[in-house]
Formats: sequence, C-alpha cells, structure tokens
Amino acid sequence: METIDKQQYTLNISSNLELSICVNKSNNFVLIGILCMAIAIFLALIVSFVLLGIKEGISFGFIISCIVGFLCSGYLVRLYLWNKYGKEVFIVNKNDFVMYYDYKLFKDSYRKLHFNSIQVYFEYNGVLMDISKGICCSRDEKCNSIICFKLDGEEIKSIGEIPIEVIINIGNQLND
Repeated sequence: METIDKQQYTLNISSNLELSICVNKSNNFVLIGILCMAIAIFLALIVSFVLLGIKEGISFGFIISCIVGFLCSGYLVRLYLWNKYGKEVFIVNKNDFVMYYDYKLFKDSYRKLHFNSIQVYFEYNGVLMDISKGICCSRDEKCNSIICFKLDGEEIKSIGEIPIEVIINIGNQLND
C-alpha cells in the first residue's frame, strides 16, 4: 500500500486487476460530531416513541416524524462510515468489470459490467488524456488524477485521485 497526500490506494495485479482508492479522511472532530448527532437523533426517537406511546397513543404524524428521523440518523451513520472507512473498489477480469463503494460494514452501488474493449484515461487540467501520451510533471506540480475506465464507450470515473504513473501502469497492464 502506498500513501499519497492523506489518500491511500492499493493495487493488486494477479489473474485480475484490483484497485482500491480510499477517500480523504475527515477531521476526527468532525467525524465524532456526525456520529454523536446520529446517535442523539436515534436515542431521542426511541425515548419519545416509548414515552408518547405509553401516555397518549401514537398518531400518524408522529410515525412519519419517526421515519424521517430514522432516515436522517441512518444517513449520518452512512456519512460517518464513508468519511472514516470509505473506499472505491475496481476489479477488472478478462471481460468483466466490477465496481463498488466499500463502507467497511456494507457495500454500495455495486455494478458488474461486461465489456469487449477497455481503455484507461487520466484527467489532466480538466481534460481526459490517453495514457499513451504520458505526462511530464514538474516538482511543484501535483501529479495525481482521477482514473477513468472507458468500457465499450461508457465512462466510469473514480472519485479519489491516484498518481498518474500508477494510472499509466494500469492501462499498460490492461492492454497486454
């Protein structure tokens, strides 16, 4: 595993190609705040549900409010997990491409695509560049980019950035 600018990636090339790009980790203070908010909303809903259910009965509006509260709490937990443990995973087999977001406790946006041709691109100054052109970075310039896989014309871009040299290596491995 290599580390770049608070962002990590792992590249495993064997019978298939597996690339994992970890998201930038947020400040621990912010993460604790998000988690505390999620727990506070959840506990407040449970306590109010029990107290109001015993005394007055439960109205339809209260049930809707509880559902919205649980959804907000769930969203905050998901946001916490993404910012703490989140990573994008790309797996390329012979003619299959798998991509998903890993939140450590669950996986989201799982896509499995079959392809006939695959090309790899990187983004440089907002423009997708072919890996065959390469890139020359000065010492002051950051040489990280998102990776873009073009599968039979359909573009799939990463959220996180990895070094352009790694993207070129991935492209060369897939072209062989």
